[in-house]
Amino acid sequence: MKLAYNLESLQTRFRLITSPELSSSVHWTPAEGFPVHRWFRYREGFSPYLLDYFPEARYRLDPFCGCGTTLLESARRGIQSFGIDLNPLATFVAKVKTRQYSASERVRFMQFSEEALCAIAGLAPASKPPFKLLDKLFLPESLDILLRLRAFINSISPAKLHSLLLLAWLSILEEASNVFKEGNGLKYRNKRRKPGRYDTVPDNEWVPKYFGKDIRAFVKTLWSTKCAQIAEDIEGFRFAPGFTPRVRTGSCLEKTCLDFGRQIDFVIFSPPYANRFDYFEAFKTELWMGEFVKSRADMLRLRAKSIRNNLAAERFRPGAGWPSLSPYLDAMDPEASSVRMGIKPTLEGYFHDMRTLLRNLRPTLSRKATVVIVVGNSAYAKSIIPTDLLIAQLGLEEGYTVRCIRIARRLHVSSQQRSSLGNLQEFMRESVVILDK
Repeated sequence: MKLAYNLESLQTRFRLITSPELSSSVHWTPAEGFPVHRWFRYREGFSPYLLDYFPEARYRLDPFCGCGTTLLESARRGIQSFGIDLNPLATFVAKVKTRQYSASERVRFMQFSEEALCAIAGLAPASKPPFKLLDKLFLPESLDILLRLRAFINSISPAKLHSLLLLAWLSILEEASNVFKEGNGLKYRNKRRKPGRYDTVPDNEWVPKYFGKDIRAFVKTLWSTKCAQIAEDIEGFRFAPGFTPRVRTGSCLEKTCLDFGRQIDFVIFSPPYANRFDYFEAFKTELWMGEFVKSRADMLRLRAKSIRNNLAAERFRPGAGWPSLSPYLDAMDPEASSVRMGIKPTLEGYFHDMRTLLRNLRPTLSRKATVVIVVGNSAYAKSIIPTDLLIAQLGLEEGYTVRCIRIARRLHVSSQQRSSLGNLQEFMRESVVILDK
């Protein structure tokens, strides 16, 4: 089989190490209960455990910093760090999480959080964002309480505490809504999965089951619980003095965005996987409610500048093609829906963007810098996209040395994929690619 031959041929170029010890480090789930990390649920990232395997660094850079796992752990351990992300919600959360808070600020934060519940009855709700889906995303009672809480937060003038309260509010939006994040976007709580379809559950069944008898009380409890959690973590979490991370909102594909005026000796990141997931879609509730986007044009601009891993990103105009990727595109079934929708130019754009990043990183790196990349492979139209091997190949072509590829865990595939991929399922995996300058 030609596809199997190409995969094996590419794989023989690199040193592969089976590393099951990394299996709990390449995804965010273990951090869900960690102090400060737990302030905002952000599935798109790796665990703080991963940084334990790379403790030696003076200056760390995460060009896809998300909500700040790398930054938070670096500040705690006394390592200077820098983060970039295109998502303004993510960089807001990262900045708030990595600030130092005094005991008096903790006390004032708790006072404000308690005052909010007393004050909202007499406050007019904040203005609703101009987002057409808002009334589908929230029940009227839930949205009313949330907007009254936002009105109270808007009245708080100390910027540091205002931001901390806003983070608490943003973090409860998903639980207070009619939807939850799953896969490539949002799923409604009133939908019940059945084989081949979704059934709609009546409001008089799902609403009391999820929200209880009093929707307003449910939202107030979410607020109190989250604020208490934040206050608890402020009291127990300690940063090394003088190691406040620098966080930048922008595209890591731009050279100027990567330049922090320091030679970086360690870069670690997990880029969006080549899985067609539009991460702005998954966070559209928080982006609109938090006023990080204020118009459809704002959202379109973010999507256009994002890494081209999904069909909503700016379309790539194929040139001569990349020989290392071409065999896997050629192996795709031309009748598959993903091919007809444009997955081939999307993947070409994705690896073009990864090359741009690796190329632009080099001038910012010190002489013996290390670059660690967490990636997941994908499958489309009866073909495998071996992202870990292709990223390693890009590294070689851009002048890096490939130290190794550590295979952390196998990825779950659907029964349909199992049938079409056969023995090639072993290439469906999450890996850590390690490059040296």
